[in-house]
Amino acid sequence: MTAKQFPARLAKARELAGLTQRQLAARAGTSSASVSRWEAGKTTPQRDNVQILDDAVKAYGALLKAWVGDREGAGLPAYMRDLVRLEELARLIELVSPLLIPGLLQSPSYARLIFEESLMGETGADLDELVALRCGRYEKLRSDNDPKVVAVFPETALTLVPEAVRVEQARHLVELTDAGRVRIHLVPSGSLLLGVTSMLLVFHMHDGGTAVSSDHVDGNVVYADSDGYARLQGLVKQALGAALPAGQSRKVLEELL
Repeated sequence: MTAKQFPARLAKARELAGLTQRQLAARAGTSSASVSRWEAGKTTPQRDNVQILDDAVKAYGALLKAWVGDREGAGLPAYMRDLVRLEELARLIELVSPLLIPGLLQSPSYARLIFEESLMGETGADLDELVALRCGRYEKLRSDNDPKVVAVFPETALTLVPEAVRVEQARHLVELTDAGRVRIHLVPSGSLLLGVTSMLLVFHMHDGGTAVSSDHVDGNVVYADSDGYARLQGLVKQALGAALPAGQSRKVLEELL
């Protein structure tokens, strides 16, 4: 693993500025303990803090450059910062959704309902194209790299939609599980996916690498900094622990048909 540049650059810049850790902390509006941890490489400051530190020691952008270099070096390569590319390279995709069926597993009527309720403004042919693209995505992956998929989502994602939509979606999920590459874990009604506030996706690559992304209102974000991956993967394990086993989940799906 390549050594990080930022800690040493920060310590050197502080010394050249003639400041103690306590003095730099006072100028930067932080604690001397934080400065100490940053210089030791035990923790990494946020970008705003780096900019303040850079100004405080008059590094003229050198600290920010070192910080960015560390993040790019320890983070994801460029090809792993694209969601579509991640799907195409994954051997296993773990999906945890606190509210809805993950897009990769949605049936046409379910996807249409989501698009209509999201106020995207598309109608007619445009809406039909969006639905076709979303619902055809998993079939394309099956023909390309055929990843295994483990999905965790609440039972209410099915029970709170119109009956016709529920039946189609439940049947679609049963068919996917029968194909042998998709495993569904339903979180029973009355339980919550604590800690997961938006759709969480974990991609396990054939080369052993891992990438994590999350869906938000305005799009998907791929986390380029891998420092927090252990915590995010812990959320997946926590969600699996709150959900029903795959066999019981399939029985629930059958009951919803």
